[in-house]
Amino acid sequence: MTLGDVFLPLHRKPYPALKKSSTNTVNLLFLKCFIFSYCITITANTIPDFYTADIRMTLIAVLFVLMILALVAVSVVNRIQLRQRERRLQQRRLRIRAEELTEVVNCLAETLPNRMITKHINDMIASLQQQMLALEEKNPELLELAIQKTEAHSEELLSGTNRQSISYQRESDAQIAKTQLHLNDAMQLITQLAAQGVINEAELSTYLGELRWAHLMVAVMSYIGQGDKSMAISDRFSAQAFYRKAQYLLMESMHQDPRRLKMIKELGELVDGGRDSLSKDLRDPTKSSVMI
Repeated sequence: MTLGDVFLPLHRKPYPALKKSSTNTVNLLFLKCFIFSYCITITANTIPDFYTADIRMTLIAVLFVLMILALVAVSVVNRIQLRQRERRLQQRRLRIRAEELTEVVNCLAETLPNRMITKHINDMIASLQQQMLALEEKNPELLELAIQKTEAHSEELLSGTNRQSISYQRESDAQIAKTQLHLNDAMQLITQLAAQGVINEAELSTYLGELRWAHLMVAVMSYIGQGDKSMAISDRFSAQAFYRKAQYLLMESMHQDPRRLKMIKELGELVDGGRDSLSKDLRDPTKSSVMI
């Protein structure tokens, strides 16, 4: 089993494999046999009578061999073309899957403080690109360059250099939904890595906890951000509605992170007017998180 088989698209149906039509294949075979038999018959009937029987049989045998070779050549060419089509289709599947994982990596890079999760998924992209390279026959240079860039990005994530800003807050419901979708993808991928032995059970538990918390916080912090904007323009009624929505999501969640209860309490104070803003440590995604 290859990584291309393991990491099937999470939102899309698997791409259909090349299907051979058995009916068309049989019909083509019968057609070839008919043409072959017809040609042999015509050839035998058109050889002049003054040739001896031995010469006639020799000519027929030569023509027979030539026709067999022609049929074999056609069959070989068809097989080569079929393999090429299968190779191109497999490369296309791998390329699309790598593009999907790239979107997940980009999302995690701006959402999660723990870059090890992002690195593990980025390593999957490199593995897919290696498979694409093994299938490439004409221009491997572009894939080799892409692999180098992907591996360099993994090293950058591991070293902690060029750390970009992290935020749970999104500006629209569409952005919230898209980010949460990528976080769900990441949870499935991390679970698959644990099943393959790439990460251990302790790491799996930690990573899933962080991903679930991020999934919750993307919506919560986005609503809080909208509430803060409403407060800035003195629209207290709208602000309270956003804060209550964020509080409801937290109360509905069963996540064990201790920040959840503290945030519920402070949001209640925001609604009642006993607090002007959420605590800074609750707004910062890097607080109380595993980081590298």
